[in-house]
Amino acid sequence: MLRRMRLFEFHDLGWFPVVLRDGITECLRLYAEQIGLEKVIAPLLAEVVQTTGIRRIVDLCSGSCGPILPVVEWLADTGMPVDVVATDKYPNAVAFRRIESLSGGRVHGCPEAVDATRVPESLSGIRTVFNAFHHFDPGTARAMLADAGRKRQPIAIFEITDRTMWQALATFPGSFLLMFALVPRMRPRRWAHWVFTYLLPVLPLAFAWDGFVSCLRSYNKRELTEMSRSVPADYVWTFRRAAAPGAPIRLTCFIGIPKQTASARVPTDHRTSIRRERSKTRPSCGNGPLPIIPERTAGACPREGL
Repeated sequence: MLRRMRLFEFHDLGWFPVVLRDGITECLRLYAEQIGLEKVIAPLLAEVVQTTGIRRIVDLCSGSCGPILPVVEWLADTGMPVDVVATDKYPNAVAFRRIESLSGGRVHGCPEAVDATRVPESLSGIRTVFNAFHHFDPGTARAMLADAGRKRQPIAIFEITDRTMWQALATFPGSFLLMFALVPRMRPRRWAHWVFTYLLPVLPLAFAWDGFVSCLRSYNKRELTEMSRSVPADYVWTFRRAAAPGAPIRLTCFIGIPKQTASARVPTDHRTSIRRERSKTRPSCGNGPLPIIPERTAGACPREGL
Protein backbone atom coordinates (compact mmCIF):
# COMPACT_ATOMS: atom_id res chain seq x y z
CA MET A 1 0.00 0.00 0.00
CA LEU A 2 1.35 3.43 -0.97
CA ARG A 3 1.80 6.16 1.61
CA ARG A 4 -1.11 8.61 1.54
CA MET A 5 -0.13 11.84 -0.22
CA ARG A 6 -1.53 15.30 0.47
CA LEU A 7 -1.85 16.69 -3.03
CA PHE A 8 -4.43 19.11 -4.42
CA GLU A 9 -7.32 18.40 -6.75
CA PHE A 10 -8.43 21.12 -9.14
CA HIS A 11 -12.13 20.91 -8.41
CA ASP A 12 -11.45 21.39 -4.66
CA LEU A 13 -9.92 24.81 -5.28
CA GLY A 14 -12.06 27.88 -4.72
CA TRP A 15 -10.63 29.69 -7.76
CA PHE A 16 -11.28 26.79 -10.15
CA PRO A 17 -13.99 27.90 -12.64
CA VAL A 18 -17.45 26.68 -11.66
CA VAL A 19 -18.24 25.53 -15.20
CA LEU A 20 -15.17 23.26 -15.21
CA ARG A 21 -15.85 21.98 -11.69
CA ASP A 22 -19.38 21.10 -12.77
CA GLY A 23 -17.96 19.32 -15.81
CA ILE A 24 -15.80 17.11 -13.60
CA THR A 25 -18.62 16.23 -11.22
CA GLU A 26 -21.00 15.59 -14.13
CA CYS A 27 -18.45 13.23 -15.68
CA LEU A 28 -18.28 11.35 -12.37
CA ARG A 29 -22.08 11.13 -12.27
CA LEU A 30 -22.25 9.71 -15.78
CA TYR A 31 -19.48 7.24 -15.01
CA ALA A 32 -21.28 6.00 -11.89
CA GLU A 33 -24.41 5.55 -13.99
CA GLN A 34 -22.49 3.78 -16.76
CA ILE A 35 -20.91 1.16 -14.50
CA GLY A 36 -24.08 0.58 -12.47
CA LEU A 37 -22.64 1.67 -9.14
CA GLU A 38 -26.11 1.74 -7.58
CA LYS A 39 -26.25 -2.07 -7.79
CA VAL A 40 -23.58 -2.19 -5.09
CA ILE A 41 -24.48 0.91 -3.08
CA ALA A 42 -28.27 0.56 -2.85
CA PRO A 43 -28.36 -2.87 -1.14
CA LEU A 44 -25.92 -1.62 1.50
CA LEU A 45 -28.01 1.50 2.11
CA ALA A 46 -31.11 -0.69 2.30
CA GLU A 47 -29.52 -2.48 5.26
CA VAL A 48 -28.98 0.86 7.01
CA VAL A 49 -32.59 1.91 6.36
CA GLN A 50 -33.82 -1.42 7.71
CA THR A 51 -31.68 -1.19 10.82
CA THR A 52 -32.50 2.41 11.71
CA GLY A 53 -35.99 2.87 10.29
CA ILE A 54 -34.88 6.27 8.95
CA ARG A 55 -36.31 7.13 5.54
CA ARG A 56 -34.35 10.29 4.75
CA ILE A 57 -30.83 10.42 3.32
CA VAL A 58 -28.66 13.52 3.64
CA ASP A 59 -26.01 13.34 0.94
CA LEU A 60 -22.85 15.33 1.66
CA CYS A 61 -20.49 16.68 -1.02
CA SER A 62 -23.09 15.84 -3.68
CA GLY A 63 -21.47 17.57 -6.67
CA SER A 64 -23.64 16.63 -9.66
CA CYS A 65 -25.47 14.08 -7.47
CA GLY A 66 -23.46 11.05 -8.58
CA PRO A 67 -25.40 7.79 -8.11
CA ILE A 68 -28.21 9.36 -6.04
CA LEU A 69 -31.02 9.03 -8.59
CA PRO A 70 -30.46 5.36 -9.53
CA VAL A 71 -30.01 4.51 -5.83
CA VAL A 72 -33.33 6.19 -4.96
CA GLU A 73 -35.05 4.36 -7.84
CA TRP A 74 -33.56 1.00 -6.75
CA LEU A 75 -34.77 1.48 -3.19
CA ALA A 76 -38.25 2.51 -4.35
CA ASP A 77 -38.48 -0.51 -6.67
CA THR A 78 -37.73 -2.82 -3.74
CA GLY A 79 -40.41 -1.32 -1.53
CA MET A 80 -38.17 1.00 0.46
CA PRO A 81 -38.83 4.58 -0.73
CA VAL A 82 -36.62 7.28 0.75
CA ASP A 83 -36.31 11.04 0.43
CA VAL A 84 -32.90 12.60 -0.18
CA VAL A 85 -31.45 16.03 0.52
CA ALA A 86 -28.40 16.74 -1.66
CA THR A 87 -25.84 19.16 -0.18
CA ASP A 88 -22.46 20.56 -1.09
CA LYS A 89 -19.95 23.23 -0.10
CA TYR A 90 -20.36 24.53 -3.66
CA PRO A 91 -24.01 23.70 -4.51
CA ASN A 92 -24.53 22.82 -8.17
CA ALA A 93 -27.88 24.54 -8.73
CA VAL A 94 -28.29 23.17 -12.26
CA ALA A 95 -27.67 19.57 -11.18
CA PHE A 96 -29.95 20.00 -8.17
CA ARG A 97 -32.84 21.29 -10.28
CA ARG A 98 -32.35 18.46 -12.73
CA ILE A 99 -32.45 15.69 -10.15
CA GLU A 100 -35.42 17.28 -8.37
CA SER A 101 -37.35 17.07 -11.64
CA LEU A 102 -36.20 13.57 -12.60
CA SER A 103 -36.88 12.16 -9.13
CA GLY A 104 -40.41 13.50 -8.93
CA GLY A 105 -39.50 15.50 -5.84
CA ARG A 106 -37.94 12.62 -3.90
CA VAL A 107 -34.57 14.37 -4.10
CA HIS A 108 -34.22 17.98 -3.01
CA GLY A 109 -31.07 20.06 -3.48
CA CYS A 110 -30.10 22.33 -0.60
CA PRO A 111 -29.24 25.73 -2.13
CA GLU A 112 -27.10 26.83 0.82
CA ALA A 113 -23.50 25.73 1.28
CA VAL A 114 -23.25 22.91 3.82
CA ASP A 115 -20.11 22.22 5.85
CA ALA A 116 -19.78 18.44 6.15
CA THR A 117 -18.09 18.84 9.54
CA ARG A 118 -20.96 20.93 10.96
CA VAL A 119 -24.16 19.71 9.35
CA PRO A 120 -27.19 21.74 10.51
CA GLU A 121 -29.51 20.07 13.01
CA SER A 122 -32.35 20.44 10.51
CA LEU A 123 -30.56 18.04 8.13
CA SER A 124 -31.22 14.89 10.09
CA GLY A 125 -31.04 11.50 8.39
CA ILE A 126 -28.67 8.84 7.08
CA ARG A 127 -25.57 10.68 5.91
CA THR A 128 -23.92 9.51 2.71
CA VAL A 129 -20.63 10.50 1.09
CA PHE A 130 -20.17 9.23 -2.46
CA ASN A 131 -16.56 9.26 -3.68
CA ALA A 132 -15.65 12.43 -1.79
CA PHE A 133 -14.28 11.38 1.60
CA HIS A 134 -10.71 11.20 0.31
CA HIS A 135 -10.83 14.94 -0.46
CA PHE A 136 -10.52 15.72 3.24
CA ASP A 137 -7.35 15.70 5.31
CA PRO A 138 -7.38 13.31 8.31
CA GLY A 139 -8.38 16.02 10.78
CA THR A 140 -11.33 17.17 8.69
CA ALA A 141 -12.37 13.60 7.86
CA ARG A 142 -12.31 12.75 11.57
CA ALA A 143 -14.43 15.84 12.27
CA MET A 144 -17.02 14.66 9.73
CA LEU A 145 -17.39 11.36 11.57
CA ALA A 146 -17.40 13.09 14.95
CA ASP A 147 -20.20 15.44 13.86
CA ALA A 148 -22.33 12.47 12.82
CA GLY A 149 -21.61 10.85 16.19
CA ARG A 150 -22.51 13.92 18.24
CA LYS A 151 -25.84 14.19 16.43
CA ARG A 152 -26.54 10.44 16.53
CA GLN A 153 -26.75 10.08 12.75
CA PRO A 154 -25.78 7.00 10.71
CA ILE A 155 -23.10 7.65 8.10
CA ALA A 156 -22.19 5.64 4.99
CA ILE A 157 -19.03 6.37 3.00
CA PHE A 158 -18.46 4.96 -0.49
CA GLU A 159 -15.23 5.34 -2.50
CA ILE A 160 -14.32 4.01 -5.94
CA THR A 161 -10.66 5.01 -5.62
CA ASP A 162 -7.93 2.84 -4.14
CA ARG A 163 -4.43 3.75 -2.99
CA THR A 164 -2.49 1.34 -5.14
CA MET A 165 0.13 2.10 -7.76
CA TRP A 166 -1.79 0.12 -10.39
CA GLN A 167 -5.03 2.05 -9.96
CA ALA A 168 -3.31 5.43 -9.69
CA LEU A 169 -1.36 4.90 -12.91
CA ALA A 170 -4.35 3.46 -14.76
CA THR A 171 -6.68 6.23 -13.59
CA PHE A 172 -4.78 9.10 -15.23
CA PRO A 173 -5.10 7.98 -18.89
CA GLY A 174 -8.47 6.37 -18.21
CA SER A 175 -9.94 9.58 -16.79
CA PHE A 176 -8.42 11.65 -19.60
CA LEU A 177 -10.12 9.52 -22.25
CA LEU A 178 -13.34 9.20 -20.26
CA MET A 179 -13.92 12.97 -20.38
CA PHE A 180 -13.68 12.93 -24.19
CA ALA A 181 -16.22 10.11 -24.32
CA LEU A 182 -18.76 11.58 -21.88
CA VAL A 183 -18.90 15.30 -22.73
CA PRO A 184 -21.55 14.69 -25.45
CA ARG A 185 -23.81 13.09 -22.81
CA MET A 186 -23.55 15.94 -20.31
CA ARG A 187 -26.72 17.88 -19.58
CA PRO A 188 -27.28 20.73 -19.93
CA ARG A 189 -24.89 21.18 -22.82
CA ARG A 190 -22.39 23.95 -22.21
CA TRP A 191 -20.10 25.35 -24.84
CA ALA A 192 -17.27 25.62 -22.28
CA HIS A 193 -17.25 21.85 -21.78
CA TRP A 194 -16.81 21.29 -25.51
CA VAL A 195 -14.22 24.05 -26.03
CA PHE A 196 -12.11 23.03 -23.02
CA THR A 197 -12.26 19.38 -24.01
CA TYR A 198 -11.94 19.16 -27.79
CA LEU A 199 -10.12 22.43 -28.62
CA LEU A 200 -8.12 23.02 -25.46
CA PRO A 201 -8.06 19.79 -23.40
CA VAL A 202 -8.04 21.59 -20.05
CA LEU A 203 -11.01 19.64 -18.70
CA PRO A 204 -9.63 16.15 -19.55
CA LEU A 205 -6.26 17.05 -18.05
CA ALA A 206 -7.81 18.44 -14.87
CA PHE A 207 -10.06 15.39 -14.56
CA ALA A 208 -7.12 13.02 -15.16
CA TRP A 209 -5.02 14.78 -12.52
CA ASP A 210 -7.87 14.78 -10.02
CA GLY A 211 -8.52 11.08 -10.61
CA PHE A 212 -4.84 10.23 -10.21
CA VAL A 213 -4.56 12.27 -6.99
CA SER A 214 -7.83 10.84 -5.65
CA CYS A 215 -6.22 7.41 -5.62
CA LEU A 216 -3.18 8.71 -3.74
CA ARG A 217 -5.39 10.48 -1.16
CA SER A 218 -7.70 7.52 -0.48
CA TYR A 219 -7.93 6.05 3.01
CA ASN A 220 -7.43 2.38 3.82
CA LYS A 221 -9.20 0.22 6.40
CA ARG A 222 -6.68 0.90 9.18
CA GLU A 223 -6.94 4.67 8.72
CA LEU A 224 -10.73 4.66 8.58
CA THR A 225 -10.88 2.50 11.69
CA GLU A 226 -8.61 4.90 13.56
CA MET A 227 -10.77 7.88 12.51
CA SER A 228 -13.89 6.15 13.79
CA ARG A 229 -12.51 6.39 17.32
CA SER A 230 -13.61 10.04 17.34
CA VAL A 231 -17.21 8.75 17.41
CA PRO A 232 -19.01 7.44 20.53
CA ALA A 233 -18.10 3.82 21.28
CA ASP A 234 -21.66 2.55 20.82
CA TYR A 235 -21.44 2.90 17.05
CA VAL A 236 -21.21 -0.26 14.97
CA TRP A 237 -18.71 0.14 12.12
CA THR A 238 -18.57 -2.06 9.05
CA PHE A 239 -15.84 -2.07 6.40
CA ARG A 240 -16.52 -3.80 3.09
CA ARG A 241 -14.98 -4.09 -0.35
CA ALA A 242 -17.16 -4.91 -3.34
CA ALA A 243 -16.50 -5.22 -7.05
CA ALA A 244 -18.13 -2.60 -9.26
CA PRO A 245 -20.35 -4.39 -11.79
CA GLY A 246 -19.23 -2.48 -14.89
CA ALA A 247 -15.57 -1.61 -14.28
CA PRO A 248 -12.34 -3.26 -13.06
CA ILE A 249 -12.45 -1.43 -9.73
CA ARG A 250 -13.50 -2.26 -6.19
CA LEU A 251 -15.78 -0.09 -4.11
CA THR A 252 -14.78 0.70 -0.52
CA CYS A 253 -17.70 0.97 1.91
CA PHE A 254 -17.39 2.24 5.49
CA ILE A 255 -20.65 2.44 7.42
CA GLY A 256 -21.31 3.55 10.99
CA ILE A 257 -24.64 3.09 12.79
CA PRO A 258 -25.44 4.02 16.41
CA LYS A 259 -26.75 1.12 18.46
CA GLN A 260 -30.45 1.36 19.19
CA THR A 261 -32.38 0.38 22.28
CA ALA A 262 -35.07 -1.03 19.98
CA SER A 263 -33.07 -3.04 17.47
CA ALA A 264 -35.93 -4.86 15.77
CA ARG A 265 -38.01 -1.94 14.55
CA VAL A 266 -38.02 -3.08 10.94
CA PRO A 267 -38.61 -6.63 9.64
CA THR A 268 -35.70 -8.47 8.07
CA ASP A 269 -37.36 -8.70 4.66
CA HIS A 270 -37.46 -5.12 3.42
CA ARG A 271 -39.89 -6.07 0.66
CA THR A 272 -42.58 -6.63 3.26
CA SER A 273 -41.41 -3.93 5.65
CA ILE A 274 -43.75 -1.34 7.01
CA ARG A 275 -44.41 1.51 4.63
CA ARG A 276 -44.50 5.03 5.89
CA GLU A 277 -46.75 7.42 4.11
CA ARG A 278 -44.58 9.91 2.34
CA SER A 279 -45.01 13.49 3.48
CA LYS A 280 -46.63 15.73 0.92
CA THR A 281 -44.41 18.56 2.06
CA ARG A 282 -41.35 19.02 -0.07
CA PRO A 283 -38.26 18.36 2.04
CA SER A 284 -36.00 21.37 2.49
CA CYS A 285 -32.91 22.49 4.37
CA GLY A 286 -35.07 24.32 6.86
CA ASN A 287 -37.46 21.52 7.78
CA GLY A 288 -37.36 20.24 11.33
CA PRO A 289 -35.17 17.22 11.98
CA LEU A 290 -36.35 13.65 11.89
CA PRO A 291 -36.16 11.75 15.18
CA ILE A 292 -32.55 11.24 16.24
CA ILE A 293 -31.53 7.77 17.34
CA PRO A 294 -31.34 7.97 21.14
CA GLU A 295 -28.21 7.54 23.21
CA ARG A 296 -28.00 4.23 25.01
CA THR A 297 -28.29 4.88 28.70
CA ALA A 298 -26.67 1.63 29.72
CA GLY A 299 -24.83 -1.34 28.30
CA ALA A 300 -23.32 0.54 25.34
CA CYS A 301 -21.94 -1.82 22.75
CA PRO A 302 -18.27 -1.52 21.76
CA ARG A 303 -17.31 -1.12 18.12
CA GLU A 304 -18.00 -4.15 16.00
CA GLY A 305 -17.53 -5.33 12.44
CA LEU A 306 -13.89 -4.39 11.90
